[in-house]
Amino acid sequence: MKRWAIRIVALGGFLMVGAEVQAHHAVASVYDLNTEVVLQGRLQKLNFRNPHSNLILEVANDDGTTTEWTLTTAATQVLTRAGVDRDTLKPGENLKITILPARNGNPAGFIRRLELADREFNFGLD
Repeated sequence: MKRWAIRIVALGGFLMVGAEVQAHHAVASVYDLNTEVVLQGRLQKLNFRNPHSNLILEVANDDGTTTEWTLTTAATQVLTRAGVDRDTLKPGENLKITILPARNGNPAGFIRRLELADREFNFGLD
């Protein structure tokens, strides 16, 4: 009986860990990997944190209104290696960002490339 119980608990643990890893890295289920969209707008906020940093970009629409886009990117270690830290991006700064858009149509995306006036940063899907 004890062996059976230990096996069930161990199996449950493995399944839970596997589901969490897949959920965390299921970029393809949230973002359209076959489409890139280029956004230009003003940085509202940067959340420089793990497991993925994100930012809020205010983008002007053709009708004069604005839309706030929530954009996700890599972990802080990846950003730091690419040359991006907490002080690289400032609120109010104009950015050009290439994203993989959200599949559900919401104003959200995963950042592939970020362009400043004097620099460009490319990010993968990790």
